[in-house]
This record gives sequence, C-alpha cells and structure tokens, in this order.
Amino acid sequence: MEASSNGVSSPAHSHRRSSSQCLRRFPSTSSLEREPEARVLVINTGGTIGMMYCGDVLAPRANTFVQVLRRLPMLHDEAYAQQTHLYDHYGSSENILVLPLSKHHKRIVYTVLEYSPLLDSCNITTDDWAVIAKDIEKHYKAYDGFVVLHGTDTMAYTASALSFMCEHLGKTIILTGSQVPIFEMRSDGRDNLLGALLFAGHFVIPEVGLYFHHKLYRGCRVTKVDAGSFKAFQSPNMPPLGNAQVDMKVTWEEVWRSNTTRPFCVHTNMNRNVGLLRLFPGITAATVRAFLQPPMEGVVLESYGTGNAPDNRPDLLGELRGATARGVLVVNCTQCLRGSVCETYATGKVLNDNGVIPGGDMTPEAALAKLSYILGKEKLSLKKRREMLSENLRGEMTALRQGPTISLRDSKFIQFVARALSVSSKEELEAVRDAIAPILACAAAKAGDIHTMEALHELGMNLSDQDYDGRTALHVAACEGNLMLVDHLLGYGATVYAKDRYGCTPLRNAVMFRHLDVIKLLRQTGAHLSQDEYEGLGPELCTMAVNGDVQGLMAWNLAGLNLATQLGYDQRTPLQVAKEANQKEVVHFLEGASQMKEQNLETGQVKDLPRVEALSLDAACTNGNDVDDE
Repeated sequence: MEASSNGVSSPAHSHRRSSSQCLRRFPSTSSLEREPEARVLVINTGGTIGMMYCGDVLAPRANTFVQVLRRLPMLHDEAYAQQTHLYDHYGSSENILVLPLSKHHKRIVYTVLEYSPLLDSCNITTDDWAVIAKDIEKHYKAYDGFVVLHGTDTMAYTASALSFMCEHLGKTIILTGSQVPIFEMRSDGRDNLLGALLFAGHFVIPEVGLYFHHKLYRGCRVTKVDAGSFKAFQSPNMPPLGNAQVDMKVTWEEVWRSNTTRPFCVHTNMNRNVGLLRLFPGITAATVRAFLQPPMEGVVLESYGTGNAPDNRPDLLGELRGATARGVLVVNCTQCLRGSVCETYATGKVLNDNGVIPGGDMTPEAALAKLSYILGKEKLSLKKRREMLSENLRGEMTALRQGPTISLRDSKFIQFVARALSVSSKEELEAVRDAIAPILACAAAKAGDIHTMEALHELGMNLSDQDYDGRTALHVAACEGNLMLVDHLLGYGATVYAKDRYGCTPLRNAVMFRHLDVIKLLRQTGAHLSQDEYEGLGPELCTMAVNGDVQGLMAWNLAGLNLATQLGYDQRTPLQVAKEANQKEVVHFLEGASQMKEQNLETGQVKDLPRVEALSLDAACTNGNDVDDE
C-alpha cells in the first residue's frame, strides 16, 4: 500500500516523482547564501615565505603560518566564513581559509597542509619531490587546484620535477614563495600567495606552473636569475602563461595540453644518478672521465653558445663517446640564458656525432629533471629513452611545428567579423577570436560538427573557453551524447574539470542525460564528481529507485558515486526504498553494485566503481532481460 486513506504517504511514495525534476541542482545555502566556490589545497613545504628571525638568521617556524593568514584581510574573510557556516560545511576550522569575493564572482576556499618539519629549499631532495607528488595525488579529487609553497633557491628544480612526475595532469598546480617572509611589513609573499591562489582557483590550466611577481610561468621553463630582487625568476625561451595586472589574463595559446584520455597519476621513481657538467676552457679529460664513471647514468652537458664544444680535443670527445656507448644519456644544453642548441657550427655537430643528444632550448633544471624521470622508468629500452629525451613531453622545449600554420587572417569568417567591427591589428583580431570562439565551439558541439571543430582548433581557438554560462564545447558534447566528438575534444586537450555557472562539469552533464558511453570515456580520462555535484543527491537517487530508473542509477554508479551511502529524506538508501517499492531490477542492480564496491575495497585493486560491468548490466536491462546477481 503506497498511501493510506488519510493521505499520509509511505516512504516509497514520498520519493515517487519525476526524476527529470532533479536534473539540475543548485548549491545549498545556509544563513547567508554561499557564493560560487573553488577549493585549493596549499601545501606548505617551507621556504622564506613562512620563515621568522631566530636571532640574526631566518629559519622555518612551525604552526604559525595559518594564524598569520587569518589576520590578513586580503587572504581571509572571517565574516563570510562565520555567516555561511563554512567551517561546519568543510568539517574543520584549523587550517581552512577563504578569500574575499573576487572580480570573477567566486570565492577561493583553501586548506593549508603544512609539512613537518618545514624545509629550507636547499635541503629538498628527490624524496621530498615524491612526497609532494603523492600528496597531490591523494587529494586530487577533492580540490580544484593546488599551490605549493617552496623556497626560491631550488624552486625551479622542483617545478621541473613535478612537471614530469605528474602524468596526464588536468588541474592547475602552482609553485610560489617569496624573497621576504610574509610576516614582514614589506613582503612579496602576500601578493605571490594571493596571485597563485587566484590562478589556481579561477582557471583550469593543466600544467605545473610557477607564479612570481605578477607572472605565471610554465614550471619546466623557469630559472632563478636574481638572488635579491622580487623579479627572481625568468622564463628565458617562452613567454609567461599568465599575467596578473589590472586583470588576470591567461595566454591560452601557450598553455600545454597533454591531449590524453588517461587519468592523472604520479611517477615517483626518479633516478638520482644524474648530474650537471659545465664545460669551461681547459677542462681536462680526466675531469670528464671521473664525472662520467658509474653509477652516473645521465648527464646534462652545459656547452657553449648554440651547443658547441671543442672539436680539437679527441681526448675529451673520446670520453663522451665512451660514456654514450655504454648507455649513459648525455643531453646537450647551452650555458646561455636564452637560445637553443643547434648544429650551426662544426663544434656543435661534433657532439651529436659522439652520441650526445641535443636538448633544444631546455633549461638545465628541466633537462636534469627529464633525465631523472626517464631513467626512473626502468622498463624502457635505451633507444626509447633517447627518443623521449628528444621529444617535447611537457612543453619543456620548443617543438617545431608540423605542416602549414593557419593565421587568423586566413579565416574568411574572422575577416568578415573584423571588417564589420572595423578592427585590423593582431591584438584586435585575437580579441574577436576569443570573444566568438566559445560560441562557435558550443554551436559546433551541439550540431556534432567535427570538421568545424577541427577548423577552430587550427585557428588557435581554445576549445576549453567558456561561454556566457560557463559552458564549454565538452559540456555540450557530453549533453548531446556525441561520443566521437567528446573523444576529439579530449584529444585536443579539452578539460574535463571546467564548471559552468551551476557548478556542473561535463561528467555531470553526461550523467544528467544518461549517456553511459560518454561517462565511461570521461571517467577513463580522469573526470570525477565534485562534492557540490553529489551533495544532497540522496532524495533524487531514491526517486530513481522508486520509479525503476535503472539507467539513471547506472549513470551515477558509472560516474563513481557510491550509491550505498546516499540517503533520502527519510534516511533510507536507494536500495531500501527499491525493496519497499518492489522494484526488482533496481534491487538486483544496487545489490550487485554494492557487492562489487565491497570487493574493490577489500582487494584495494580498484578505487572506483567498475565501469564495464555496469555497461553490461545496462545492456541487459535495455534488452528487457532480468538482471541476476553475479
């Protein structure tokens, strides 16, 4: 019986309503309506930014950094935190802070994870790199971006290392620090931390970056150039990814995209048997021989000019030839701050002839990290390692463009719009492109027009640009269920983490319209539900269970949601409600999903709910067959 004569509904009936009413959910509110938020994890490894004077010298001081941040209005809004019960929502008040509302109408909520002990960056080792990478991996699904506080002396080395260690990266990781402690009256630390938080919270830049003195650089392109200036870092051979001036701007055409459909992971086995060898006039063969002896496996050779070395020193060249013959990887980088290695001179070609690998315009820091990373992949052959050293893996070197390039001026459509708006300069054309790109991309996605999407990509349009509702082409393609177009967009580096004005990701849109094949592909790429997307979802799931909406439940299951932990208004799970409503197919599916989840937790082999099994269950239901427990 679903309803009594007095009109009181049973638990099952209380959930019986159209599941389409639940397709779009809005963020919950408290005593004061919460504004759109992004979550950032700040990993405090140490460095000058958090140091205090002990006598006459600076030294790390534990458990003081967060206390100081709470007293800085630009870095924490206590009134907002109290009025919205922010600490109750996130479960702790000890290390959670929130920025004032930004010009992008968003709040950055950040959590500080402080290492113990705090380190001077001079003491950082490859083991510390692994700890940082693992912490990012551990918290990857819970945060929208990451900021790593680090000392400046070895920050470029750590930024380069993390660039390689973080594989298939889809979120923003930014290293920053300061030349003067944040506690001091005159400090660059406040602006550096604020800028890093804003870039990490507002933009999905799938790179490891380094933010310093109003500029965001690619992490594997920077080097420290000044010990006493706030302009401590430069990116000699590449422009910044972003600038924080009156407005915060990202140069999207410079952003590196992995073009991968694999989920994020970290590679922490970095080989320590690598080193830097700098040529100088009169260097002896004995010095080179001693440096190249085992256990040395990889060397960054810092040569002159465009990659030159003495070609009248057979003893020196013999040592290099002997080392490369026995498998030592030697990469040639220039000693100059700017420029690239090339075979302009005979003295440059002679190194190539003796097995030395050209390093292009890599910085020594990036080349060293790349060697350590590649040598750490123990199953690779020597040939494959040499090939990878010549490849542009993370944007660490300038790659030659393949094929003809298309200019904005080659687009008749752009020309027509430009003439109508009376613009002609490159900057104005780029502004026109950036304004119409998301609209064109979303329209092409709605129509399933892959050819137009390819043309937009060739014109340099950022296919992850968001329209007036914050939606990207991937959002639209996911809604339409166009698997081929979704795959194309992912191949172009479209981000799976962009959120529209309602807080929905492309994965949430695919779940909304039950496109199971799209959900599977997005999940394989690393997409996951954010807390805001599944918070308070229990009643909707219970409605699906009562209505026999197996496909809807499968969509959420496939998206990685643990259905067994979701509760309805009456504190019942979807499984309990399905049993009450005698929805046998739903019961079979939910019991099977729960059993598979328990098996995964027991074995520790699979972190998320299985994908292929869910699809097979869906196929059975679609064909009208009963779904039995496995």
